[in-house]
Amino acid sequence: MKIDVLLEPDQTPDQLVGLAQLCERAGIQTMWLQNYLSNRDAFLSLVPAALATSKVRLGVCIVSSYEMHPVKMANALYTLNEYAKGRAGLVIGGGGEWLMRLGMKPDNRVRAVRESIEIVKRSSKDKPLSYHGKIFKVYGFQPKYATDAAPLVYTGANREQMLRATVAAGDGVMYSDMPRGLVQKTTDTVREVLQSANRPVDGYRISNIWAWHIKPDRATALREARRELLLRGWLEPWYLEAFLGPDESDFVVQNKGAFFKAYLGRDGVVDGVPEELVNRLIDNLTLTGSTDELLAKLPELDAFGAAGVNEICFRLHDNPAEAIKLIGAHVVPKFAT
Repeated sequence: MKIDVLLEPDQTPDQLVGLAQLCERAGIQTMWLQNYLSNRDAFLSLVPAALATSKVRLGVCIVSSYEMHPVKMANALYTLNEYAKGRAGLVIGGGGEWLMRLGMKPDNRVRAVRESIEIVKRSSKDKPLSYHGKIFKVYGFQPKYATDAAPLVYTGANREQMLRATVAAGDGVMYSDMPRGLVQKTTDTVREVLQSANRPVDGYRISNIWAWHIKPDRATALREARRELLLRGWLEPWYLEAFLGPDESDFVVQNKGAFFKAYLGRDGVVDGVPEELVNRLIDNLTLTGSTDELLAKLPELDAFGAAGVNEICFRLHDNPAEAIKLIGAHVVPKFAT
C-alpha cells in the first residue's frame, strides 16, 4: 500500500511548504489538504508547496459541485498541476460540510458527482470539450495551458449507490473511515463496477482515510481520538453496526450530542457514554496509541491491504510534522514492499 496524509486546513501556505518537504523526505506519496468552508482556498494554499517540492503529490480533498462548478474545478486543478509539474490531485464528492453550512438540499447528488468527475477528466488541451449532462452542460472548454501529466481525480464515496455511479469515471476512489468489517464488501463493489465498465482493476487507486492518533504520550493520543470521534463517518449507524450491536449503535446515535460537545470543547470528554464503548469506537475507527505501541498496532492496517485497498490516507490532527516523521520512519517502510 502507498501511504498518504490528509491535513487539516488550518495550516498556512508557509507551513504547508515545510510539511510537504517533510512528506517528500519521508516517502509519503500524496499530501492532501482538507477543503472546508471557513478556511483558506485549498488550491491556492498548495501552490508554494508545489514550487518547493519535486516528488510528493499534492491534492485537495473534497470539492463538491454544489460549491464549485466542474469547469472551475478543472481550471483550479490544472493550474495547481502546472505549478506541481503533473503532481496534483483532486477528490470530488457529494458535499458534506458545504451542504450543511450553505443550507443546501441538493437534488441528484450522485449524478452531480458523476458528471463533475467526467467533465474534469475529459478536459484536455487537445480538443474542445462539449458535454451535455442532465445537470451540467459545457460548450468548447479547452484548457490549452494544461500541458503537464494529467492530474489524478478521485471520487469520494462510501455508499453503494455513489460507488456504482462514480468509480468508473475517475482514477480512483477514496473511502472515509471505512471500518475493517466493511472494507472487503465495499472494495468488491468497486471491482465489480470497474469490470462492468471494462476498466482494469490493476492501476486503479483505492484509498481509505484513516484517523491517526499516535502520540508520545498515550493519554494525549486518547484525548485527541475522543475529541475527533464525531468526524469518524459522522457516527452513522451503517458504520457502527460493522462492529457494534444494534442497541449499542442506537445508543451512540442517540448520544451524538456528547461527541459533538467533546469535539467543540476540544477536551475529549464524552459525557454519558461508557468508557468501554468509547474505546471500542476508537479501536475500530482509528489508529490510536503511544509511539511505543505503534509497531504493535501496524498489523491493524493489514485488513485494508488484504481487501484490496492500495492507498492508506492518514488523517492528521495536532502536530502533523511529528506524525509525518513517525509515518516515514515506521509505516512507509512496512508497506513499501
